[in-house]
Amino acid sequence: MRSTCARAMVCAGAAVFSAGVSSIASGAITSVTGNTTWLGTPPASCLWTALTGFNAFTWDEQQAVTASSLFVDMVNNPGSTAAPTSGVLTGVFNSHFIHFDNVPGVINATGTVSFNAPIVGVIFNPSTLDATDAPFGAGGTLYPTLYPFRGLGTNPPSVCTVLGNTITFNLFNFAPSVHVAQVRVLTAVPTPGSVSLLAGGGLLIATSRRRRRRAC
Repeated sequence: MRSTCARAMVCAGAAVFSAGVSSIASGAITSVTGNTTWLGTPPASCLWTALTGFNAFTWDEQQAVTASSLFVDMVNNPGSTAAPTSGVLTGVFNSHFIHFDNVPGVINATGTVSFNAPIVGVIFNPSTLDATDAPFGAGGTLYPTLYPFRGLGTNPPSVCTVLGNTITFNLFNFAPSVHVAQVRVLTAVPTPGSVSLLAGGGLLIATSRRRRRRAC
């Protein structure tokens, strides 16, 4: 009976570890604050006037996308889109999106979005958003590709700041307006080494529990 319980505990420990690694390997929004609506499923459309509200909307896009020599508008972390350092990224990334198209009477939306991995790139100019819609955009979502009034060039200008895993935004728009505030955020994908370390930790916990049960 004791041996059966031990085997069950090891299996339970392995199941917890597997779920944890799955969550870490896939880039995910972990929390939001302020005027932010977190969409568990990407919208059908984020064209101008298609997704409006009092809040900004955010959702996860494509995961584990391999990119080579990808130009992004901002790579400095910590940093601000008011003084960005542009750069070129090569590697595997997870993508997320923030969108604000206000209703009449609403001037701006402020809030934060946090992820389960560090932010490595922010995309907020119309041309760079256009270039990354296809490789990083959520399947089934219609994006305003080639629409010249997307991004952070609103009136007054919208601003985002980045620190670690969190992006803080203050998105402006005066309705009626032709502008739609949009930002694409790229986060790091955990390396195989970090996942292996988590695996070792999970197995050690399971083994420790088994030994304590035997001692009883």
